[in-house]
Amino acid sequence: MYVLPDEYPRDPFEAFAFLKTRPALSNEDLKVIALIESYGELFYDILGRGVVHEEARALLARNAAEERGHAHRMLKALKLRGAPAFELPPIEENPFFSLAPAEILLSEELYGLLENGEVEGDLQYQAWADAEPNPDIAQLLRLNGAEELRHCERVMQVKALLHAAQ
Repeated sequence: MYVLPDEYPRDPFEAFAFLKTRPALSNEDLKVIALIESYGELFYDILGRGVVHEEARALLARNAAEERGHAHRMLKALKLRGAPAFELPPIEENPFFSLAPAEILLSEELYGLLENGEVEGDLQYQAWADAEPNPDIAQLLRLNGAEELRHCERVMQVKALLHAAQ
C-alpha cells in the first residue's frame, strides 16, 4: 500500500487543494495526483451506480474512465522525468479509498461542486503545465486539464438528462 507523505492531507479533495498551492509539481506531487485521479475514477463509478438513466450513467462512466487516464498520464510524466518506477496500487490500497462513500446521490449542490471542481481542475492543470520545463510533461498536464473541462460538460449533460426525465 502506498503511504502518503506526512505533509499531504488524507482526504482526496483536501489533498488536491493542498497541491493547488504548488506552483510546480515534484515527483511526489505527481504520484499523489495519480492517486487522486484514480480515486476520481472510483468516485464517478460510485456516482453512476445510483443513476438509472442509461445515457446519463454512460456519461459518468466516461468521466470515470478518463480519470483513470489522467492517473496514467501522471505515471508517464514520472517516467519522462526518469523517476523510479511507480505503479498505481489496486484501488483498495489507494490511501484515499477508505474515504470513498458506499453511495453518492446526485443533488443540485453536488452538480455545482462537480462543475466547479472540474473547471478548477482544468485551470490548475494549465497553471502546472505553464510552470513545467519539460514540454512533453506540460502537454500531458494540458491534456488532463482539457478533459477536466469535458467532465464538467458531461456533468451538465447528466443534470439536463435527469431533469428532463423527471
